[in-house]
Amino acid sequence: MNSALAELDANEHLAHALALMVAADGRIDEREVIALDQLDAFRRLGVSRDRFVDIARSCVVDMGAHLCERSWLGADDLSYIDPLLDAVSEAEDRLLVCRLAAAVVNADEGLTHDERLIYSHALARWRISHSDVMQVPLPDPVRFNFF
Repeated sequence: MNSALAELDANEHLAHALALMVAADGRIDEREVIALDQLDAFRRLGVSRDRFVDIARSCVVDMGAHLCERSWLGADDLSYIDPLLDAVSEAEDRLLVCRLAAAVVNADEGLTHDERLIYSHALARWRISHSDVMQVPLPDPVRFNFF
C-alpha cells in the first residue's frame, strides 16, 4: 500500500487526489491556492486550506521536483499515483476533483506537461471525459485552457 495513502484520514482522499494534480509541476503556486479559495474548494473537499497545502507539499516531496522527464508515466510514477486516485471511489467525487483541477491548474498562467499528464491519467483511469468534467457547476472565476 502507498505510504502516503496510509497516512491519510478517510476524508482526505479527495484532497490528496487534487493535491497530486496541483503539485505535479513540482511546486505549489500561491495563485492556485487562491483560486481554490475562490472556488470554496477546501470546504468541498473537507479539509482546511493549511491541510491541503501540507498534503500538496508532501506530493511534491514524494514525486520529486518534476514528475517525470518522459512523455508518459512510468511504473514507478503509477505505483504512487494510482492508489491515490483509486482511493476516490465515488463518481461524483471524481468529477469534483477533476473539475477543481481543471479550474485551478491554469491559475498560475500555465499548464505544465506534468499537470496535463496527471490530469489526463486521472480522466482515463476514472473513465471520465473532459466534457463531463466541464459540466460540473462551480462558481468559476478561472478560465480554462486545457486542450
